[in-house]
Amino acid sequence: MGSFNLTNFDAAMKHMYPYKKVENMVYQNNPLFSMIPKETHFAGRNATYAIEYGMTSGRSANFATAQNNRSGTKLEDFVVTRVKDYAVVSVDNETLLAADGSEGSLLDVAKAKTDSALHVLSRTMGRDIYRSGTGIVGKTIASSGTYSGTTLELVAGDAVNFEVGMRLKSVATGDGDGGAFRSGVLEVTAVDRDADVLTTNVACTTGIPGITNGDFLYIEGDGANGGSNIKMSGLDAWIPATVTSSSFFGVDRTLDKTRLGGQRSTYDSTSVHTTIIKAAVKVGREGGRPDAMFVNPTDWAELALDIEGKSAVAGTSSNRRYDPSDRKGQFGFSSLSIATPTGMVDVYADHNCPVNLGYLLQMDTWKFKSLGPAPRLLDFDGLKGIRQSNEDGVEYRWGYYGNLLCTAPGFNARITLA
Repeated sequence: MGSFNLTNFDAAMKHMYPYKKVENMVYQNNPLFSMIPKETHFAGRNATYAIEYGMTSGRSANFATAQNNRSGTKLEDFVVTRVKDYAVVSVDNETLLAADGSEGSLLDVAKAKTDSALHVLSRTMGRDIYRSGTGIVGKTIASSGTYSGTTLELVAGDAVNFEVGMRLKSVATGDGDGGAFRSGVLEVTAVDRDADVLTTNVACTTGIPGITNGDFLYIEGDGANGGSNIKMSGLDAWIPATVTSSSFFGVDRTLDKTRLGGQRSTYDSTSVHTTIIKAAVKVGREGGRPDAMFVNPTDWAELALDIEGKSAVAGTSSNRRYDPSDRKGQFGFSSLSIATPTGMVDVYADHNCPVNLGYLLQMDTWKFKSLGPAPRLLDFDGLKGIRQSNEDGVEYRWGYYGNLLCTAPGFNARITLA
């Protein structure tokens, strides 16, 4: 490589990570996030848009009555703000020197570390798009847990959200209920994904005094006391299990829980297939035309067995696109197509979706809006690598500024599948 410097190393990094490659790395294992339409212009402090939830009352068979009762259309303005998320990696100077002039050796090291940062950011974005925005990644078991040792037992299915090296905080109440974080931090040293058990660096009650059954777990830095949404407001925020009067982007959704807070359907004891069809009927009643549904792979497999021999087709769909203007960037995912009264619905398996929960969506009512591409290398000063002031190395920063928007919550539904 001749003489190494940050300028030629930056040029090599730019060649290794053109934005189209970053898209592929982020979207390929995240079906919902890849298919949500994207908009990369999020100027100003927020995005404000109105949702109509009621019609004029000035209608009657009697003209005088219609005139007397006339009123404006019922509108509520959602004022959506951006959130931030980062992944930072560094290449130490010893590694740079040890490359001994070999460009390939040096770039291999840089690529491995950068790929790792993109991977963790893509996993986080894929998970967050289903979540409430409070930052919760898991929960300790409801009862019979022991916390005097280094074993942390989780609710079934939650272990997939954890990685070795994560530093965790806990709170007794979550999902925006206003709980305060317990003092202390635990670091994950091992993950048993089959048993849903974490091993921690110290005894649980030593790292976080007071941690107990039913605690909500957060990655350090991903939550705020009081349940403030500092993470992406995902499907669980836009279509919550229970709609409350708490302000959501400036709106009291109890004014119309369906049109402002989405629809909710529960499991039909007959079958998952029947449950989905009934949910589609409810959405259609409001004028929605859902065309996609996302479930956990476990629930997808149950549905596949349930509809075997019925009016459904298994296949691969590539017509759901994250950016309709880009004809090259299609991502195909396996799907099951179900006939409903509102049209065909493609059902996708997404490992980020919680077990026993599905989301029936009209895709053109959703948008992930960001300030520039998401994620992106944060190189606003022109330098991709930054000399670290307190470490012996070069730092690379990835991240995004954006949030999820829904223009018609009532055209979408969350479905409890058990």
